[in-house]
Amino acid sequence: MLIRLDVFLLLYFGWMAFTFMYSFVEKYSRDVTGALLRLPFTSRPFVLSLISFVHSVPPLYYLMKGTYYIGFTGSIALTVFFVLMYWRDLPLSDELAARYLLAYVTCGGAYMLFHVYAPHHVYHISVFSPGSTYLTQEEFVLPSLHNTIAALNILTLWKYRKNIWGAALIALNTLVPFSTLFLGHHWLYDALAGIVLAALIGNVTEGHRIKVHESLKGINVKGIQLATAIGFLVSVYVLLIALTMPKP
Repeated sequence: MLIRLDVFLLLYFGWMAFTFMYSFVEKYSRDVTGALLRLPFTSRPFVLSLISFVHSVPPLYYLMKGTYYIGFTGSIALTVFFVLMYWRDLPLSDELAARYLLAYVTCGGAYMLFHVYAPHHVYHISVFSPGSTYLTQEEFVLPSLHNTIAALNILTLWKYRKNIWGAALIALNTLVPFSTLFLGHHWLYDALAGIVLAALIGNVTEGHRIKVHESLKGINVKGIQLATAIGFLVSVYVLLIALTMPKP
């Protein structure tokens, strides 16, 4: 179980590392925002209508805001804890790790080739946002990794849909696409692309298992526990840097 937890920490650390390194390759990524704006449901009036609607219903606005605030990192942490730590479902956690890996690789590869800016950035709309940091890059939009991860979480958690906490996590992840749209952080096509991508990834990773090398099985448990603790602290440190360091 500890080895699998380390895998999740490495995956998350790897994505954070990519967001920092992206600034060095961003100039080679093609901006296709203009092409997206030719599609329906991308106009400024449409984006403003969504934002205005959610602000007109305060309970809904705070629900969307809370969902977005929990967001990407929170949804991952809660899902991993529920599947791996709470249920100790190793086969399902292996599938989840493979799904996260494919999501990171696919979306990261796409962002290196082309990028699209978020609606609030394009139309200069003041919205709720943690700020322009490495964790909330406005050009990491299509496909939406945020929505891809949420959809993958739902696919993974569906096994536990009859459990009250499983149902609650499914509900939380179901709200993610709506929060990103109503708060002006994503276009409709970002969410749809993320959901389609998640469906494809879920299909190819079904039944995937992590093979633990024989050499790792002989490592003292305390050594693995120490590595896990260090990995967790490093991940938290990197997360704090990503949250507080503004993009250049």
